[in-house]
Amino acid sequence: MYTPNYYCNPYGYSYREVLAMHQFPWMYWTGPQTTIPRQMFPPISTKQFVQSTQKYQALVNEANKIINKISTTPKLAHDIMDAAQKSNQSKVDQLIQSTGITVKAKNHFTPDGLVIELSNAKGPGDCCTLRLALKW
Repeated sequence: MYTPNYYCNPYGYSYREVLAMHQFPWMYWTGPQTTIPRQMFPPISTKQFVQSTQKYQALVNEANKIINKISTTPKLAHDIMDAAQKSNQSKVDQLIQSTGITVKAKNHFTPDGLVIELSNAKGPGDCCTLRLALKW
């Protein structure tokens, strides 16, 4: 007997045909179809979100003071870079505070630039912190 698809099936019939002859139309029970209720979210309160944006605006204004003072006073820019090059952290802190800011400033300097973190947080986990990364 010649079968044209000998290399696929050397027996002359397929297992699919044999299984189809012996299968009965069974109805399988799949169990109850339950739906999971959607997660309920608490009501929205924008009070804290609005307070955060207001506090952040104050930080942006303080950052603007620093940027304006450094960009318009070349001597201040030179003094900050000179103090950072000499690893004089207290002098850098004093020069940044001399720009007229009223919030806490945490300063870090590297050979690549100066990082100033402004914070008006009263305690841990409180809002807000603004980070300026200035390259030199």
